[in-house]
Amino acid sequence: PNMELLFNGPTLRNFKFQFKMTPRNQEESTQVKQIIRLFKRGMAPKAGDTNLFLKTPNVFELTYRQGRRNHKFLNKFKQCFLQDIGVNYTGDGTYATYGDGTPVSMTMDLTFKELEPIYDIDYDEADAGAGVGY
Repeated sequence: PNMELLFNGPTLRNFKFQFKMTPRNQEESTQVKQIIRLFKRGMAPKAGDTNLFLKTPNVFELTYRQGRRNHKFLNKFKQCFLQDIGVNYTGDGTYATYGDGTPVSMTMDLTFKELEPIYDIDYDEADAGAGVGY
């Protein structure tokens, strides 16, 4: 009976990432706007051709990288969806903008959730030298 209290079923893992972006010129400002827009658009459901049905938001495949290779020690991810995005346009604690209105510093918080749970066999399928696995 005590074991039943400990296990309610498999769960989907959440992963939170935070990125601070401080554009130094107009080109970098444009790139930061595009990055934020890409993630916001990627988490939104897609309108169908007839507008009667919705299509699913984008699915993301995340990996930790070390140079050009996958990081050997850090955990792996299964396919994820973007559950939440938050952008703080006062990244340094004070509202300040460049002449075109672009904030001087922004912090973007992303929360991803895996589409399927991790099972013990996932560790068996991982490479022996792959670090901690999932």
